[in-house]
Amino acid sequence: MAKLKTAQLLTLSLTPRNREAIKPAELIQITGHHLLTLNARRAITILWYNAHRQGIQEGGDYTVEIDDLKPDSHKGYEMVEESVEALMRTILNVKTPTGRTRVQFLGGNDMDDPERPAGVLTYSFDKRLIKMLAKSTIWGKIALPVLMAFTSKYAVSLYENVAQLVNLDRKSHHVYTLDEFRDLLGVQPGRYRTFGELNKHVIKPAVDEINALAAFSLSVVPSKQGKKVTDVAIGWWQKDPDALKEAFQEMHRTKLGRRARISGITETVAPTQPSIGRMMRQDRKRLKPPETS
Repeated sequence: MAKLKTAQLLTLSLTPRNREAIKPAELIQITGHHLLTLNARRAITILWYNAHRQGIQEGGDYTVEIDDLKPDSHKGYEMVEESVEALMRTILNVKTPTGRTRVQFLGGNDMDDPERPAGVLTYSFDKRLIKMLAKSTIWGKIALPVLMAFTSKYAVSLYENVAQLVNLDRKSHHVYTLDEFRDLLGVQPGRYRTFGELNKHVIKPAVDEINALAAFSLSVVPSKQGKKVTDVAIGWWQKDPDALKEAFQEMHRTKLGRRARISGITETVAPTQPSIGRMMRQDRKRLKPPETS
């Protein structure tokens, strides 16, 4: 297995680019988020991005334009209020070098304050979370326009987890147990009990959206022991210029009809042997310049 880069460059020392979050792996590899909606999952990254740009500090308060926390198609603030309340209630399990720590993501805020400046939310993070993230050295780069274009909450979780892996040297796939993969996606316990149900309602829609919108493509390949799926292998590769152009165009098209447009773009789950190598060979062939006479 390829090793993660261990140069002690702290995540908090990096400066986020415009519309690209540098999100600590500890905030990506969370569990306990299965009840969070699509908008609440996106809000974690948006709130982190704004705070990171303003400078993370223990006990700090940060501000964000409320419009940044809601989909373009939604005019009211109801979804934002629901997301803020959910993030205050939800206890996340954050992976650390010594195990996992339970923290509340969002601390105090002025969402319900009648004297709050119009259109602006002031918020804070759990002090335990900030203390942990101060030591973070692994991160994923999250393209915010892509994040906001997703319509599947599972696409958000899968995209962010692969975004922290896609630039690793000498690594192009990772294997999870099925239970680990369900936790990664934030699937509620007891839902989609069979792999067929999970694939139909969770995996395929999420992978199709990511492959249509992100700067990389991925595949999810199940592995069986007997008749039961026990593990999944996630493979990823960078898109060629034509695929990047198509993803950019799709991101700027209306979401209406997107599911129909992107359905079947790629074979996302294979019933037998992994097809990651074949997909990568095909990708290399597309990148090979044409022969000249």
